[in-house]
Amino acid sequence: MRGLLRTARKAGLVLAMLGLTLSVASPPAAADDRRTVVLPLSGTFRTFGSEPIDVTGSISIRVATETAQGGGGTARVTSTLLRTTGVGQVSGGLYRFVGSDTNVVAWPPGPVTPLTFHPRFYNVWPPDPVIPIVPPHPIQPVIVDVSLAPDGTITHIGALIDPGSVDNP
Repeated sequence: MRGLLRTARKAGLVLAMLGLTLSVASPPAAADDRRTVVLPLSGTFRTFGSEPIDVTGSISIRVATETAQGGGGTARVTSTLLRTTGVGQVSGGLYRFVGSDTNVVAWPPGPVTPLTFHPRFYNVWPPDPVIPIVPPHPIQPVIVDVSLAPDGTITHIGALIDPGSVDNP
């Protein structure tokens, strides 16, 4: 009889633990993805009212996604220029571009189109009065594209010099 009571208590404890575990279990965590890439940059950057600038260098792009419970989510994209310079096509002057910018965007549930960003950096060394603003001043010389799967997985990260499709300040 004592053995039967001991077995019943153990079974009760096991069932209680399973019941407790099932009652406090939370839904599965949202899928998150994080990636960092360093990409080369090369191209001609044009701004309104300034000379074209041949730019070379690289950019570090860090992307972190957080998906929402019902679909969609948020992407945080941090872009940092690395050793990026340019030469003015008219003046021959050396331009130096520096800085880091973070963009945060939400995407809806369903298919995700590429997320496009124009991060803001600084031109800290313009020649002469070709750009008549006292340095440093903000510019947007790069286009960053990030592609995501509907579950927030990062499928592509790319960057290129803006050829003048955006009216840069």
